[in-house]
This record gives sequence, C-alpha cells and structure tokens, in this order.
Amino acid sequence: MKIKESLHPTSVIKLSRLRNKGHDRCLACTHPELKLDFTLDDPHTLRTSIDFTDSMTSFNDMVHGGLQAFVIDEAMTCALMGLGIYGATAELKLRYRHPVEVGPTAHIRVWVERRDRRLSEIKAELTQKGTVCTKAQARFMQLSLHP
Repeated sequence: MKIKESLHPTSVIKLSRLRNKGHDRCLACTHPELKLDFTLDDPHTLRTSIDFTDSMTSFNDMVHGGLQAFVIDEAMTCALMGLGIYGATAELKLRYRHPVEVGPTAHIRVWVERRDRRLSEIKAELTQKGTVCTKAQARFMQLSLHP
C-alpha cells in the first residue's frame, strides 16, 4: 500500500470531537470496567491502559483473547479518529505471544502506519509488565458519519 497523503499528527481534540459526535455509545469507551481514555506518546501514537478484572478471564485465569481483540480494535478506531477519520475494521490480525493476567495494568500503544485514500493500515501492541503480550495489525475503511 502506497502512502498517498501524509500522516498528519494525531490530535486528542479531534479524537474527542469524533467520539462525541458518532461514537458516544461505544461499549469499550463507556463500559465502567473498560472505559478507555487516550493520551499521546508522540504526534502519531496513541496509548491507553486497562486493568483487566476476574470477570474478563477465560481458562487458567488468563484474560480472554477475544476481549484483548476488542479493546485493541477500539484503540485502533480511536487512533484513526485522532487523525479526524471515522473508520470501520476491514481486517484484524492478532498474534498472542504471552498470556495477559488479571492484576498488572496492561498498556496498549497504537499507531497508523499508512493511509491510501479510503484504507488505513494500523498496528498495535498490548504490553504488561514490560512484555509484549499481543501484537495486532489491521486495515480500516474510511466511513462517513451519519448526520
């Protein structure tokens, strides 16, 4: 995928505006146990943290992989909104490298790699205790918000 337009710096202000406009009922953003808040690591990277609870585990007290995918996908959506773009997941690939535990805070870092007209390539990492536990890459299609 070729970069057709430059990647403008991410803005928490743009993110907040789009979240309030067309994303205000999002489960990941509004659920009391999941509520994700974002900060900027640098002009192109968003990050958030989450404390997983016992109710979010699957077998062997590990955080459910589907829940990890859900919060990573949401963080990727918000990274796009930080660029002023509303998009939907077209493809999401995850690589689970280490179990995620209940207790230690998990950190998600997201960055937009490339944009080509209506498609964006986004990457993310979920870390815990300094270890990369889950890596993700996705393609998002740009969408318009309903009035």
